[in-house]
Amino acid sequence: MIINPINTTHTLRIIPRFNPSDSLVLNIKDTTTNLDEDISLSSYAFTTTGGIEFDFDFEATDEARYQITIKEGDEVVYRGISIATSQDTQEYQLTNDKYYF
Repeated sequence: MIINPINTTHTLRIIPRFNPSDSLVLNIKDTTTNLDEDISLSSYAFTTTGGIEFDFDFEATDEARYQITIKEGDEVVYRGISIATSQDTQEYQLTNDKYYF
């Protein structure tokens, strides 16, 4: 998943392991600094593809990588990795503006 660090509000669409019935907690952990943040997801919508969609507020650091875990109580609903970048995702380069030839 791609998070744009320019925005503070993000929308994620995921396919969960099971359909949750209660409120969810989104945990975002920076894989470099190990700092993590819990965000309560009290409202989310089911999509036509069998997934869920939700909005959340988070200030990401450009070119950072985050581990995302969504839980309902103690059960893991979804686990994945997200990258924060302001680059065009079709032309994404890992070393953009880092090396000059």
